[in-house]
Amino acid sequence: MFALVAALSAQVPLSAPCPRVPAAAALDSAWQAYRRGAVAAAARLFTTADSLCPRAPGAQTGLGFVALRQSRLADAEQRFTRALAADSSDADAWYGLGLARLRRGERASAVLAFRSALRRAPDYRDAADQLLGLGVDSGLPLAPIALPPELRVPARTAGERFEVRTPQGWRPFYVKGINLGAALPGRFPSQFPADDSTYARWLELMAGANANVVRLYTLFPPAFYRALRRWNDAHPEHSLWLVHGVWAEPPPHHDYDLPAWKADFRREMRRVVDAVHGHALVATQRGRAWGRYEVDVSDHVLAFVLGREWEPFSVGAYDRKRSGLGAYSGRFLAVDRGSAADVWLAEQCDYLLAYEWDGYRAQRPIAYTNWPTLDPLHHPTEASLAEEQALRRRHGYPPNPRLKEYDNDLVALDAMLVRTTPADLAGYFAAYHAYPYYPDFVALDSGYGIAKAAHGPSHYFGYLLDLKRHHAGRALLIAEYGVPSSRGVSHLQPEGMDHGGLDERQMAAVDVRLTQEIHDAGLAGGIVFSWLDEWFKHTWVTIDLELPAERTRLWHNVMDAEQHYGLLGEYAGNAAITPQPGGDPGGWRGLEVSERGHAVLSRVGADASYHYLAL
Repeated sequence: MFALVAALSAQVPLSAPCPRVPAAAALDSAWQAYRRGAVAAAARLFTTADSLCPRAPGAQTGLGFVALRQSRLADAEQRFTRALAADSSDADAWYGLGLARLRRGERASAVLAFRSALRRAPDYRDAADQLLGLGVDSGLPLAPIALPPELRVPARTAGERFEVRTPQGWRPFYVKGINLGAALPGRFPSQFPADDSTYARWLELMAGANANVVRLYTLFPPAFYRALRRWNDAHPEHSLWLVHGVWAEPPPHHDYDLPAWKADFRREMRRVVDAVHGHALVATQRGRAWGRYEVDVSDHVLAFVLGREWEPFSVGAYDRKRSGLGAYSGRFLAVDRGSAADVWLAEQCDYLLAYEWDGYRAQRPIAYTNWPTLDPLHHPTEASLAEEQALRRRHGYPPNPRLKEYDNDLVALDAMLVRTTPADLAGYFAAYHAYPYYPDFVALDSGYGIAKAAHGPSHYFGYLLDLKRHHAGRALLIAEYGVPSSRGVSHLQPEGMDHGGLDERQMAAVDVRLTQEIHDAGLAGGIVFSWLDEWFKHTWVTIDLELPAERTRLWHNVMDAEQHYGLLGEYAGNAAITPQPGGDPGGWRGLEVSERGHAVLSRVGADASYHYLAL
């Protein structure tokens, strides 16, 4: 490419001095016409400017952009190359050349051209955005971080609760949160809405529901953080705090120390920290949000929660593989004695704390995701898979080849093994996803059943009290809880807090009860699951029938409990005309007539949720 530029430069003929004033006027008028979409007029004016001053690169650059608009890619590339032959510092020409090369499928040379534009104009946002869209973020210019003179600790744990800093000092903060997954119907969870207005509407509704926390599982598009900043600036008395996650897929071969996997997890930690501080350029990557993160929301980030509901077979395999690991001493966190997984998770939390402290002089509470399957308690009513198969043989039943359940009481993670060092100013807490119907031991333990909550006996309340006793002295956050409103049922629960089989009113009543029980158990708060119904989800009852699995997102399975947790329902059809049992007969009469008999008229219809039949 550069050889071509040099060759063309040698071919530019010498000419008499050009009339610069009329040429400049034509060029200015041409750009004005181009920007308002008058491409034909722009082409004429650029041609006029070029005829007046053939060596002036601006006209060639303009003609190149006109050619791009008209999909004349070869002509566009030639025009930009001529402009660069006359002036290789023309960032616009480099950018245009990158666009032409990209549309011709020449990705590598397009990247070189966009980088050339940025070298000549470091603030060239369009060039940087093109590189981000191509998956390139290394070497892109970012303004240096100006470290504040004071330490920034907007939130902390104090014993068993959270506190937030206010102008009047520290005040207790009880978490009333909503988990935000952003997969709209027809979308995978990684296909986020990209517009600010969607997030602005959701945040307003969440605040209207008296939430004070929004939890994200992973990095969202920049639009979310812009909307959050705007909401909090405009509503300081109803501000929303952020509990931000860092997502992780299970590592190959259950090896959490695999260099490439671990490096990717830590890269994601850095991206999340940089993003909440408004200092990140994140390139597109399959399954992840990307873009230009320029809005600082860190003053309302309550905490970080790392990871996922870690699979017990994976954690157990890692513990066996790294049985020699038993202690960790970091800058902010330490484990004196624990399993390999306990040590590894403390190390990752410590890494994130160090990165934010060194880069931004900021700190906030941190935890990793845990759930009852990996809690450190003993549950005598929970049989292991091996014990269950032995019981089946003992009583004359054949082994169950379709059994796909986890071992829910063999492996443990224990946040109480982690201690903070004097350098940790914000504290450490325990975060659990805890539901009333799973695992089975929550509903089967007779000791839990005698617990009395405000609404009466409650196995769930009993489990929360047991969990609280183990975590005495440390803030305990229920980071997921709730029940779904599906027609199908996946698990039953003694007090009727079932995994499905509830209508929307019953679901709301149970969610209210669970919220009350979390508060009455003396925990640090709860984050209900979830904001939206999620059509892409599966549950064990229906998953074998939802084929092909990747198309589940396209239809709404009312028998699938996992699709119906949303406080904001996502329903198929038009509410004004969709037939409802017992509803307006007009909805049924609007269905298409399928058969007209002597005594019977049948009408049929369908949407993403139901088939409709009216007789």
